[in-house]
Amino acid sequence: MKFAVFFLSILLLANAGICLGADASICNPGSTISYYPNGQLKSCPLKDIFVVGDLKCNQYSQIVFYELGMLKSCTSKNFFVYEGITCNEYGEVSFYQSGKLDGCILATQAVIDGKTCIAQEPISLFENGKLKTCGAPQ
Repeated sequence: MKFAVFFLSILLLANAGICLGADASICNPGSTISYYPNGQLKSCPLKDIFVVGDLKCNQYSQIVFYELGMLKSCTSKNFFVYEGITCNEYGEVSFYQSGKLDGCILATQAVIDGKTCIAQEPISLFENGKLKTCGAPQ
């Protein structure tokens, strides 16, 4: 049991996409809020900046969760660095349910899996972290 609690604590600290327990109190009052059938918050515009790990989700932007409460996507307030990939500020950052980065808009040029990906273009990764697609130089 102690091991399970310890392991869960490490997962919560290590994965930016994990955000269990968010509720409608984070939503902008009077805005449209959607829920999953189990009552879990699905999406809404944020009333304030919302921090998940190292990611700051921007105030008034849409935030989306998976049914089990993990962060699916939001618009970043600042640059967000994930395993050497720098995502642009004020761009959407999305995650797999596992908490691994799914995609974002690159802030700077990056070489990923031997391919050069240009800045200000979308990047998409497979759940194992390998490059799926990115904007390449012409």
